[in-house]
Amino acid sequence: MKLLSLYIPLLPSILGLCFARAGLIVAGYGSYTRTDEGIFTDGSMLVALSFMAVIMLVIGMRKIRLKKRTTNRIMRACVALEALGVLLLPLAHIAGAFWPNVHFWLCAAVTFFASFAIFYWLRRARGCGSTTAVLYVFSALAISEVEIYVCSLIGTYGFYVAAALALLQFPCMLSARKNKLANDIESFTPNDDFFGFATTLLSSKRFLTATASSIGVLSIVDGFLRGYPDGTPIAFQPATRVAYGLLTIAICIIIISLMMRKRKSVMTVGMFILLELFACAALVLYAAFPDMPDIGAVFTTTLNALLVAFTWYIIIAFMSFGWRDPYYYALGGWIVWLGCRAIARVTLINMQSLSTNDLLINAIMGTCVVISTQVALGQFLKVSQMEADERHDLHVRSMERLEKQLSRAQADVEALTILKDNAGGYSECSACVNAAPVGAGGASPLQCAGVMPIESVDQDETADESRNAQPGSKHGMRLVRLMGLDEGDSIADIRKATMRDNAEQMGKQFLLSDREVEVLALYALGWTQKRVAEELYISPSTAHAHIKRIYAKTGLHSRQEILDFMDQYTS
Repeated sequence: MKLLSLYIPLLPSILGLCFARAGLIVAGYGSYTRTDEGIFTDGSMLVALSFMAVIMLVIGMRKIRLKKRTTNRIMRACVALEALGVLLLPLAHIAGAFWPNVHFWLCAAVTFFASFAIFYWLRRARGCGSTTAVLYVFSALAISEVEIYVCSLIGTYGFYVAAALALLQFPCMLSARKNKLANDIESFTPNDDFFGFATTLLSSKRFLTATASSIGVLSIVDGFLRGYPDGTPIAFQPATRVAYGLLTIAICIIIISLMMRKRKSVMTVGMFILLELFACAALVLYAAFPDMPDIGAVFTTTLNALLVAFTWYIIIAFMSFGWRDPYYYALGGWIVWLGCRAIARVTLINMQSLSTNDLLINAIMGTCVVISTQVALGQFLKVSQMEADERHDLHVRSMERLEKQLSRAQADVEALTILKDNAGGYSECSACVNAAPVGAGGASPLQCAGVMPIESVDQDETADESRNAQPGSKHGMRLVRLMGLDEGDSIADIRKATMRDNAEQMGKQFLLSDREVEVLALYALGWTQKRVAEELYISPSTAHAHIKRIYAKTGLHSRQEILDFMDQYTS
């Protein structure tokens, strides 16, 4: 309980995420009285995703970074329009002849606006630890399942309840601003997790990229399973509807509990194995109970719900590693996951030759499950090997550096002996007498005697390591760049990345917190405290407090002293 109390400040944001999802599911999925609403779910999703793709393209090509004020305005508009769309849906049903077309476009609109509301709440969690992210997304999923089930019991009134829940996001926004952000909470992050997987950023980027691809392939299976075998939605019986909800909530509680107990590999190998097991179980149950497809649909819909939370989790990880605006990664995650699922489902509905061939559908789904497993787990093993190789290389380089430093130290002892024996001769040396001070780049008798500071040896070694670094493959780097995990290639982006690295080095030396390192990196770039606060989604007073603590811990007293320290003592 004491541990959970640390996460109480996140409650408004978690509830906001619940309310945003509730409006989306009630409107576009019929509150899960069936697996979904067929073309009204996945067809409208494709329409919404086409608009999202255009927005993502604009953000990516123009390298747009939205300010805090802009994101708040977008959020308020999306919440209002989500609630309005949910309210209009029962009225469209009453309209009669025009209902199908109106219903379809209203579903597309609600899907679009509710998705952006979800993006806002995921954006608030960027930069957090792994355990925090797990609790954030899986508790939101579990609570939203209760809300959706209640809406499913009251028929048309469920739309009005969902609209009211959507509007409750407004007070959640106000309350969330007064509390800590998710990244202000220190939490456990395993080394083998998406938030702390690799000692090098390149390995983490590759694993995130492979994971996104695996989710896309598994989403194809999800799309086929939701309308197995001919694309028609599968209706739940009261017992199976309750079973689906309880199973989903139970799995969420188990995952949160395991992360709270600091179990490793829960969100990497464990999560993928769990998703594959649910997909296989659904296939087996569809075959075992052909006259009761709702039994298999329990595992299918639970698989879809877990994919929701897992995709949220991966989006937060992308936001934490990438340099682009967080909406870019949210849009990309939505397109990969829901786009693949919607395309598979619409294909199943419209292709008669596919929907009437159970063996072909099963073969396609089985192949996708295998591919998804191979891509994710194969990449996991590959990156683990890369980590082992890097640790070995680091050890070898460290030993070589120590040997060179020892050799240099022995040479320095000999040079100092020569200097002591010939001190009078150096007083006559014009290079020593007329040299500028050593700190300003001048010579000294020690240097004339052949003594080289160890620091210069370290710098030479660092330069050699940089030259020996090998870039990734062109194909892999193109995929990383598309997903926004590359560093920006403009001068400003390079300068920002360099300053961030310098700040991290100072953070290790002076024991700065992760948030203080982020503030230091931006403050050293010359940003005002107000601009730093907007970038990190904190108040100006909080930014000012962080800067005061940075000065206190480092013993420095101005921005220029910080820059001078970085220039002198960081690589």
